[in-house]
Amino acid sequence: MRKWLVFVLLFGLIIFPSSAGARVETKLDSLNIELWSEYDQPSMLVINEFVVSQDTALPASVTLRFPKEGNLFAVAVENNDGKLYNKDFVPPAVLGDWQTITINVDSYQPHRIEYYQPLRRDGNKREFKYQWFGDYYVKQFNVTIIVPADITDLITSPVLQSTTTSSNGLLTSGTVTKNDMRMRTPFQFDLQYQRTSTALIDPDQATQIQPAAPVGTDTPGRVSITNLPWIIGGFGLALIMIALFSYWRSTQSGEEKPRRRLTEVESNVQAYCHECGTRAHAGDRFCRTCGSRLKV
Repeated sequence: MRKWLVFVLLFGLIIFPSSAGARVETKLDSLNIELWSEYDQPSMLVINEFVVSQDTALPASVTLRFPKEGNLFAVAVENNDGKLYNKDFVPPAVLGDWQTITINVDSYQPHRIEYYQPLRRDGNKREFKYQWFGDYYVKQFNVTIIVPADITDLITSPVLQSTTTSSNGLLTSGTVTKNDMRMRTPFQFDLQYQRTSTALIDPDQATQIQPAAPVGTDTPGRVSITNLPWIIGGFGLALIMIALFSYWRSTQSGEEKPRRRLTEVESNVQAYCHECGTRAHAGDRFCRTCGSRLKV
C-alpha cells in the first residue's frame, strides 16, 4: 500500500507541472508589425497588433517590449464593430534600454500598441531598426513598412517580399512574412533609405483622429463649460480677498512702528509743573509740591 501511494505521488509530481505549464503558456495566432516612416510625425510610427491563439486560456497577460526612447501613443483593442477602443494596461516599466507594457487580454480580438520612435539621421540618410525578442510563439509573423514615395536607395534586411506604391503616389509599402516563429526566436528588421525632402506623408492625420466613444459629462478629465463662469468667478473673488488682506496687513504694520517709536521718544521728555515749576518724576500725573495736575 505504501509503495502504491509513493508511486501515485511521483506520478502526480511529473504530470502536474507539465499540465500547469500548458495552461499558462500564451501563444499568438498573429503578430503584425507596421512601420510608418515620416507619416504624421518626422519619426517612425510603430504599430504592434497581435491576436491571442484560441489555445490560450483567457484572461491572459501579454507583455510587449519597445525601446526606452519610444513614446507610447495608444493601447487599444478592436471590438466586433471593427472600431478601436482604449484598453487598460499596466504602465510601462523600464528594463535596461527597453520599456515593457503588459495588457490584460480577455478576448480573442486584435490588440495593439502604438508608439513613436526617432529615426537615426545622417544628412539625407534615414535608418531604423525593429527588434522582436521571441517572447511568445507566433503562428504568423508579418512586418509591413510604409515610407514616402520620394525616397531613394531603399535597403531592408531581410529583403521585402513584395512592394507596392499607392495610387496617389505618396507612399510605398512592402511586407515580410514568417510562419511558426518559435518562442525565444529573435527577429530583427533593418531599414534605411535616402531622402532630401522633410515633408510628411499625411500631416493632417492628427486632426482626423476622433474619440472611440462620444465625450460626455462623465468623461474623465472633462470640465463642464456650464460651470466655467462660476469657477472663474470664484478664482477671481479669492484673488480679491487675498489682495485686500495683504493691503490691510501692510497698513497695520505701517502704523504700529511710528506709534512705538513716538512712545519711546515722549517717554524721554522732561516734565515740569506749570504752576510752581517743580520737576516731575516719570509717571507723575500731579505735582508733588503744589498738587496741580500736570500737563503731560
